[in-house]
Amino acid sequence: MILDVQGSAGTVEQSIPVVPIGPDTQIRLKYFHFPDLPLLDAFVDALTVNGQKFTIPAVSSIEQLVNELDSLVEGVTRVCYVWYNFSEFEICVGTQAITLSAAFAAVVKLPVALVANTCYSTSLYESTISLYSHFAVQVQNVRGHWSDNEYDTVIAKVRRDGDVSAAHTHYFRGDLVLLEMSVNVVKRDGTVAQYASPEIWSLGLEIIE
Repeated sequence: MILDVQGSAGTVEQSIPVVPIGPDTQIRLKYFHFPDLPLLDAFVDALTVNGQKFTIPAVSSIEQLVNELDSLVEGVTRVCYVWYNFSEFEICVGTQAITLSAAFAAVVKLPVALVANTCYSTSLYESTISLYSHFAVQVQNVRGHWSDNEYDTVIAKVRRDGDVSAAHTHYFRGDLVLLEMSVNVVKRDGTVAQYASPEIWSLGLEIIE
């Protein structure tokens, strides 16, 4: 049996009534239809143009970052023109010079001071600049992965490519009639946070008797 679990934008967690499940029953993640794994957190005051500061929101891809930068306007004038071809990131500064925050400049590998009417390019890859490692799919009352001398409740870790073919089965710890599922995001430094989806999502949980 496969439980199709769906939700809307917001924190990903659900309680699903099920027929009684015992400790001999197993569970496995069958499919995972989610937005892209987050890439970068927000950069406050990432750019300054003519005294006006711009914040770049959190993004899930370099393409999304390009769109955010390409949409910036100071007064009625575009701040910059930005392109990306899956390896080369190019930014052409408008008629006003741009000052980047040190943190943002480091991520996009550009100088802090960008000269007006000048183009800059650099190589960028999501695999190298991403702050995030994976999604962690959790089901309560399950023997998940072995961690710190005990089992956690994680039944699958989903990387940026979304591949779940390697997900394996996990046994339940005991009887239950309510399956509680949630999804976290895990950063490369090990930080764990609840995932808040920006749009609708779905995943499939296979219950194996």
